[in-house]
Amino acid sequence: MSKVKISFLTLIMLLIISACTQNQTTVISPSIVSKQVDSLSVNNQISVGKKIVKDSLIILDDSLFTEIKLKLIEISKDDFQYYKKSYKTNCEIDSGGSISGAGLHIVHDCNEICDTYLAEDSTNRKLLLPSGFDAGVMWMLLSPSCNQMIIGSSYDGPDFEEYYNYRSEFSVFNINAIQGLKGVFPKFDFNSKNWSIDDVTWIDENSIALKTYSGRHSDNENVSKFKYFKAIFRK
Repeated sequence: MSKVKISFLTLIMLLIISACTQNQTTVISPSIVSKQVDSLSVNNQISVGKKIVKDSLIILDDSLFTEIKLKLIEISKDDFQYYKKSYKTNCEIDSGGSISGAGLHIVHDCNEICDTYLAEDSTNRKLLLPSGFDAGVMWMLLSPSCNQMIIGSSYDGPDFEEYYNYRSEFSVFNINAIQGLKGVFPKFDFNSKNWSIDDVTWIDENSIALKTYSGRHSDNENVSKFKYFKAIFRK
């Protein structure tokens, strides 16, 4: 009787082990789960080319931007001020961050590190604007034709390598205002380790004027320490 009981219990255990094996659950580490989710098209995340859409948030892949080489021509302070005064556009960004005629506005979200978004007025969709700096996007300017937008940031000092890969950066987008965020396309970006950008203005659709400095901004009481350039875009 004892032997029969033992055999019966053994049989039950074997059946349980067999059932567990057939319904085995694989444990995946959080990092692997993240990679898998990023590669799937699901209800709240859709991969559109190199764009990742999470719910209402659009994140751009770095590969969408072409790295550009600038042709830099040194100009005078008077030249820079002339270009700045001559700049005109019909799609200005007002003090509230709204872009006239585009149905878009700028949103800053800061919690130790700042993120900057371009958001649609009529929906909850927003585009995360690229920045390699903790302050996020520090300046933004639309071209005279309203067909391009330049954004950028800088670090104030020659010790930038302790914190960042570059001292200054800017990115240019193509813009089709009537299409909202669907009309915003990455064009190219530029990074510099040589200087910070104090001010910028458009000259025309293919060039900008830059006010730069290589020391610390607080050290530049002498205006002669600023350098001014006409920067022509060329791939």
